[in-house]
Amino acid sequence: MSHTIFSAKKNAPACASIMISLVILSISVSGQAPNASTTNKTEQELISTEFGFFEAWKTKDETYFRAHMTEDGIFWDESGTVARDEHLQQQQADAKTCKVDGYGLSDFGLLPLVSGAFLLTYKVDQYATCNGEKLPVHMNGSSIYVIKGGHWMATYRAEVPLQNLR
Repeated sequence: MSHTIFSAKKNAPACASIMISLVILSISVSGQAPNASTTNKTEQELISTEFGFFEAWKTKDETYFRAHMTEDGIFWDESGTVARDEHLQQQQADAKTCKVDGYGLSDFGLLPLVSGAFLLTYKVDQYATCNGEKLPVHMNGSSIYVIKGGHWMATYRAEVPLQNLR
């Protein structure tokens, strides 16, 4: 059975916007290596924020998503891309039909993009059901964080099922 993971026609503007942003970020990466202690502190802050997204999902706390995603933020999963407000609407609907028993995040990676922007990657183990169906347990996740108003905020978040390679 084949699944369409991404509708190019529906999501072309969002996809193009993401790609252009990533190209701009990669072009403007500074040649200097960031201070290791600053990077470690930043990594811990970003990991903590990412755990917060999962806890907010579990406790059905929409305000956390609103407070920690930029207004122009994008969320991407196997269904395609959605803007922050559409993602918040999906969260509200899911709160009525989903139950999260637990989750875990591991194998973090941090890549500085430009001053004030980082890509955080990780693996997720989630134990949840929606509409009586179990969600995939193993997921890959990534988020691009930017500093806004003195706080780290996700401007891009992605979660997709981890596929076993054979």
